[in-house]
Amino acid sequence: MSHILQNSPHVFRTLILYEAIDQLPAFHAYKNFARKVGEDAMSYQDFEFWYMRFLRGEYDMDYDRSQDPKCRSLMNMPLEIIERITSDLTKNQRITFRKVCRSFRIIMDMKPPAPLKKILVRFEADYSQLWLDDGTRRPDRYINWHGTPDEQAKREFDSYAICYMSKAYCWNQEDMQEGDCKVSRGYRGKILKNTNHWELAMNDLTTALKEQKAVLDEIMIENKSLDSFGELEPKLKALSGKVLVKKLKIVTNYSNEEAMILPYVSPEHIEEVEIEMRDRKFGQRSKGEKRKRIQKIVETELWKRAEIRTLHCHSKTAFPLDTLMDFTKFNLRLEHFNSSPNSLLRTVQNLITSPVLECVRLGSSSYPSHTNHAKLIAAIGATEINWMTHHVRIPNSQEFFEIKFDSNDKLSFFTITRINVQN
Repeated sequence: MSHILQNSPHVFRTLILYEAIDQLPAFHAYKNFARKVGEDAMSYQDFEFWYMRFLRGEYDMDYDRSQDPKCRSLMNMPLEIIERITSDLTKNQRITFRKVCRSFRIIMDMKPPAPLKKILVRFEADYSQLWLDDGTRRPDRYINWHGTPDEQAKREFDSYAICYMSKAYCWNQEDMQEGDCKVSRGYRGKILKNTNHWELAMNDLTTALKEQKAVLDEIMIENKSLDSFGELEPKLKALSGKVLVKKLKIVTNYSNEEAMILPYVSPEHIEEVEIEMRDRKFGQRSKGEKRKRIQKIVETELWKRAEIRTLHCHSKTAFPLDTLMDFTKFNLRLEHFNSSPNSLLRTVQNLITSPVLECVRLGSSSYPSHTNHAKLIAAIGATEINWMTHHVRIPNSQEFFEIKFDSNDKLSFFTITRINVQN
């Protein structure tokens, strides 16, 4: 219809006058107007000019705008004004602002980067999520804090993360086509053409890493089911320097994701490394393959320098415990730990005969029965302090191992700690 009305400005202004009757916000009214006469019928700036005149009761259809002061766009404003407008944007808002147009991207890239506390990213087959946590929280955003710590952390992540969704994920959204990606946070969303969710998330992730100068408190990179996860490694490799972080967590699905990430993280500030091996895309691996994989991890400078080291394995293949026995402290969580009497006894005996072990925490989804618990305590000659705590003397020394049994988050744990009698 717009080409018919193109030479009829009075008709356009009359239509705008009708829109003003409802007194909607200008942009909402413009969307209604564009839906009726076409997106190319009139620019938003022209529509807003006439719309606001009509709302003020100024109905002169022949008003001459040529004498008005020239309107300034955001890009025509002095830099100090732009700085004031954008000074309070959070990191996530900056990323959204950059996506509007090339000019806004230039503005954001001129500003000093906002320091981040944490970066958490998760890749699924049909969508990705990225939380650039600058330490701020929206007090009006309600989060249900019931449940285990893991469940609470997931709800918080879902609440604050940017979500990048493919058409397959938004299958019932009619305005999306194959090859589109919807980017949303909270209730706001935008559909981008000819792109995919994981590439957008990876680009935003590496942009944030590139800008970050301070040491991050935490980075979590989780691949749940993305076949294209390997595309992340060249992006990390292209960074000007290694990532500076205190805590690194990697969740794998294809049994090799940690090899794509560990080389690009600096060991300089590392305090904690956690690797969770879900590996759902592969069947049961052989003992030899698992041993090689664990050895590659523990030989990295990151693992050696970390104060807190955690491996979390979902595989049913027996874990090669000897690969960790050169370390004084580590945490090991085995979803399919064999808690039979003989297996449990061998594991504990290996640990309490270590000359270097200071503390180990072993977790499992299967808790030893009361009978097996009693057999273990008797076999290692432990002294009962209470029903959860036992001591084992270390021969020819002033030390003993304290063994504590406990459970939380539907998991069972026992912790073995070396204690000096003189302390």
